[in-house]
Amino acid sequence: MEQTKTSKRKYGVAFILILCCIFIFTVGQFIPVYFIDINVRQKFYVGVLSVLLIATTLTVFSFAYKPHRNKFLVGLTSVFVGVITCILFGFWYFFLSLAVWTETATYYVDKDNNKVKIISRYLNEGAFGGGTESSDFEIVLQRPVLNLFNIQTKIDTTSIDKNKWIKYKE
Repeated sequence: MEQTKTSKRKYGVAFILILCCIFIFTVGQFIPVYFIDINVRQKFYVGVLSVLLIATTLTVFSFAYKPHRNKFLVGLTSVFVGVITCILFGFWYFFLSLAVWTETATYYVDKDNNKVKIISRYLNEGAFGGGTESSDFEIVLQRPVLNLFNIQTKIDTTSIDKNKWIKYKE
C-alpha cells in the first residue's frame, strides 16, 4: 500500500514538472521578462529542457512500458514514443534558443536611474533571419529587475514626458 502512495506521488510530481516546463516553453515566452545575461538564459533553458526530458521519460516508462513489459510490441512502441518525444523536445528547444530579442539602439535614458532606458530591439532568429522587416523591430521601455532580468514593454516615444528623459548620444 505504501509503495503505491509513493508511486502516485512521484508521478504526480513528474506531471506537475511537465506542466511547469511546458508553461515556460509556451505561455512563458509571452511574458515580457527577459534575462540580462544570455549565458544565464541558456543555462536556465537547458535546465528546464533537462527536467522536461527526465520527467517525460519517467512518465512514459512508468505508464506505457512497466505494465506491458512482457509484451514485446507494446514495450518497443513505448520506448519508440519516448525516443521520438525526446527528439521533438530537442528540436523545440533548438528553434526556441535561436530566436532572441537583440538591442539595436538606445534612444532615451531615465534621469533618475540610468539603467532604465527606451531602446529599439529586433527579433533575431539566428540562421533563420530576422531584423529585415519593419514588423521585426519595436521600441520598448527597459527596466532592470534584481540585476538578473529586464522587463521590456512597448512604448510610444511621442507620448513620453521629455523632462524625465535624457536623449542618449553614442
